[in-house]
Amino acid sequence: MKHTCIDLFCGVGGLTLGFESANIETLFANDFDSEIANSYKKNFPKVPFYGGDITLLDYQKISKECNLSIGDIDVIMGGPPCQGYSMANRKRIESDERNLLFLEFVKCVEYFKPKCFLIENVVGMKEENIYHDNENKSVVNTIRDYFNNLDNVKYKIGFRVFKSEEHGVPQYRRRIILIGTRLENKKKALEFGEIGHLLPTHKSLEEIRIVKKTYQNQISLLDNKHYKNMTNKKEPTTVWDAISDLPDIGAGEGQTVMDYDSSPKNDYQKLMRRDSEHVLNHQSTPHSDKAIKRIKLIEQGQNFRNLPKELQTKSVHSGAYGRLETDNLSPTVTTRFDTPSTGRVIHPIRHRTLTVREAARIQSFPDKHQFLGSRTSQGKQVGNAVPPLVAKEIANMFIRDLLD
Repeated sequence: MKHTCIDLFCGVGGLTLGFESANIETLFANDFDSEIANSYKKNFPKVPFYGGDITLLDYQKISKECNLSIGDIDVIMGGPPCQGYSMANRKRIESDERNLLFLEFVKCVEYFKPKCFLIENVVGMKEENIYHDNENKSVVNTIRDYFNNLDNVKYKIGFRVFKSEEHGVPQYRRRIILIGTRLENKKKALEFGEIGHLLPTHKSLEEIRIVKKTYQNQISLLDNKHYKNMTNKKEPTTVWDAISDLPDIGAGEGQTVMDYDSSPKNDYQKLMRRDSEHVLNHQSTPHSDKAIKRIKLIEQGQNFRNLPKELQTKSVHSGAYGRLETDNLSPTVTTRFDTPSTGRVIHPIRHRTLTVREAARIQSFPDKHQFLGSRTSQGKQVGNAVPPLVAKEIANMFIRDLLD
């Protein structure tokens, strides 16, 4: 059975790609940013795209153009900015302009009446944010009220904090997903606390290291298949697992299109290179002589605090000029991974920051996925995305536990 979704605030398409990998078709997508929209349309040419201000979308017109049936869409998903949510109540949400886009998401759900919906990255949305006066409620309960008061449809609401590294992504990344469903017969999925248990997890990096240490004499005798059976969970992907096969370039080097100069070294690299003939977006940012001087003195796992006093920066970021470690996970990839002062973004071996392609690999975007626009825009596209491998896990959860 073919399932369907709508992707609002789609960005470069992390959710679309993950859901597509799980065989869920995107019926249409929307994003305001024109540069990001160009990247989305390049990578998903068959998906009808409605760019511009979401408040101006005419859902009746879109419904006719895309031949959509009200109530039959499986999932509406998206990441509307919700910066004004912390310590929120309904009155406060509606009076804070930063939450306007969340209300547009509600409007779309109310019109199309999907079987389920998904909101990702809801900042401040935690059940314990409960206030004791009569006016205030927890953020989750406030959101629940919105969807309980829609015309002719009621949604049960649940949420889960997820960890990207538990789903094969080589970075520590936390997200909160809010899930709504009107499928009353799915009793397990309707339980608020149960939704979080539906996503499979893998062993943490520290757990796998303990196993390796315990079995260090035997591991060399075991092939990968038997080792995975022994641990019963997949081994996390490290930074070097993710990027070691990419062309070796220095600061200011690289091209928008390059040839591979080595074979894939592991299953993750094989997955990333599937259906890709070239390396795209693999250009390094040039750095000043002073920045290069700093970078050369920093070992793996170190940052600007390990520099001589005369070379230390005044950066407010505690991890500025941090160098990644080959055998560890990356911290959360942010939008400015090409700037050394923003955190642990220095290549583990070379004296430069990450390229767009390296950051995309750490985010689990396949090599065939292109990023268009300015360097700043490409950074936003990669850094703000939902890792596609995590999106695929979420999509499979919807299929398995909510839709089928």
